[in-house]
Amino acid sequence: MIKDRKKLILLIKAAVLLAVAAAVFFAGKEVGASTTGPGSQSDPLVTLSYLEKRLKEGGTTGNSYDGASFTEVSFSAGEKLMLDDGAEAVVIRGNGSVIGQGLVNLTTGELFKEGTSVVLYSDFLAAGTKCGIKASGTMKVYVKGGYSID
Repeated sequence: MIKDRKKLILLIKAAVLLAVAAAVFFAGKEVGASTTGPGSQSDPLVTLSYLEKRLKEGGTTGNSYDGASFTEVSFSAGEKLMLDDGAEAVVIRGNGSVIGQGLVNLTTGELFKEGTSVVLYSDFLAAGTKCGIKASGTMKVYVKGGYSID
């Protein structure tokens, strides 16, 4: 009799646990927890190779305002990438600091003044003449617009 009672209690516990698990699953599905995954359109996953491909094709969104595409530029420690007014730069590799009047980080909306370290994968806009990036080491930057290496 006690053995049957223990089996019955165990069976009831298993049934309750299964019912709770099913309720949690269906509640999660109802609110959309299982409809998208990482890398889907609603939760994009961006890789470096994807970013490089899109920049070479003509912009991060594919609808650049002037039809110009980004150009890959590499430069070494101590060299300066000087951007023309209105040029854009996306730092892909390396470290450097802002020189000149400053760059606008279009990704965050901040003005990076002279001496500020550049942030990887951010889109910078030259908001004036005589501004750019001085490399602390080897850098790889995609540039749209006029530039020179000094």
